[in-house]
Amino acid sequence: MLLLAALATSMPATVLFHASPRVLPAPLPPPQHETLVPAAAPEPPLPEPPPTLVERGEETVDARIRALSEELGKMWTRDPERLVRVIDEAARSVASAPPATLLLAIAHAETNGKILDVSEAGAVGLAQATPVAYLQEGFSGALYVTDDYLRGARAYIMKKPLNDADTIASMLIEKSDAKTRKRAQKLLDSAMKLRREGVDELKLLEHIAPSSYFRAIEREDAHNRKVLNQLKKLIASGAGKSQLKKFRDATRAEYRKMKSVQVTSWATYQRSLMARRDAMLSEHYGMDAALVKRQLPYEAGEYLGEKLDERFSAKAMARFLAMHLERKEREARALGVKDADVERLTAALYNGGSHNVRRMLAGLIRNLPETEKYMRKVPATRRRLDATAAAAVAAIPGGEE
Repeated sequence: MLLLAALATSMPATVLFHASPRVLPAPLPPPQHETLVPAAAPEPPLPEPPPTLVERGEETVDARIRALSEELGKMWTRDPERLVRVIDEAARSVASAPPATLLLAIAHAETNGKILDVSEAGAVGLAQATPVAYLQEGFSGALYVTDDYLRGARAYIMKKPLNDADTIASMLIEKSDAKTRKRAQKLLDSAMKLRREGVDELKLLEHIAPSSYFRAIEREDAHNRKVLNQLKKLIASGAGKSQLKKFRDATRAEYRKMKSVQVTSWATYQRSLMARRDAMLSEHYGMDAALVKRQLPYEAGEYLGEKLDERFSAKAMARFLAMHLERKEREARALGVKDADVERLTAALYNGGSHNVRRMLAGLIRNLPETEKYMRKVPATRRRLDATAAAAVAAIPGGEE
């Protein structure tokens, strides 16, 4: 008993637990402390991209059109914005076209925006194109030509050498010294060279006029040559005033007769074309022609251009103007004028025709009042429009002319 107690006290105590295992709960995560993040500053808006070349070009064109329209409106031009737009389109589509401002100056001088006008010379539309000039530029649309127009055109061209002979003879009748005779001979040489000026252009009417028309032209040309040669003999022989006066009076009578044929024939043609124009407009639009011309000139012009005469079409005539004015500029340069005078002479050739302007330069025509006024007006208008367009473009941010 004592031995057991001693063993018990001498051995280390071992404690055994046989209880069921306990599942301890998972440790709690450490407390999360919310971190305050400052709100991001709003991003600045992206700058507007610079305009593309196309956009800048369109902006420039629009600015020019608005400015030119306003300026032409101050000149009492009818429908100025439509005129500017149709001219601007032609200037950009026709190769080697003169500047749009020069085209506008010509159009303003010709009709002041009255694009359905018909002149006493049979010229029609925005550019006041004659049938001969229209055909000269290769147009082949509808064209209203009557016997009256043909007769007037022939008389207009074929009478000119007779007037040259009258001018020279009258100068010698007034004064017949050696200096005057020398000048008269020089003028006669020019008249000989210019005798057929404009005659070849009449051949453009070959598909319209009968063959008898051209036989008459050749007879009249031969007669004109005979008249000038007769004057040459009178000058060479030292003919006196009575002989010169007899020659001058006979030549002047012939000239006046042909002038009368020209005026009356073209007046009949003008009335005929205007009557046909107005009748077609009234029938097509169901209203008075005067109202149509005032309210719908450009629409009416396209209709007439297709059905009656293409010269009524503003679009066609804007192209014609660009082409014909470029031709006249070439003619001006071919005359050997200074660069500073090319524009004035180009305007003169457009208005008066080469047959008149060449005679004026040669001294056979003393003056052409209407053409001389035109020569001053067109460049002045062009300069005014150029300044207006330049100011409009300069006002555009980053714009430059």
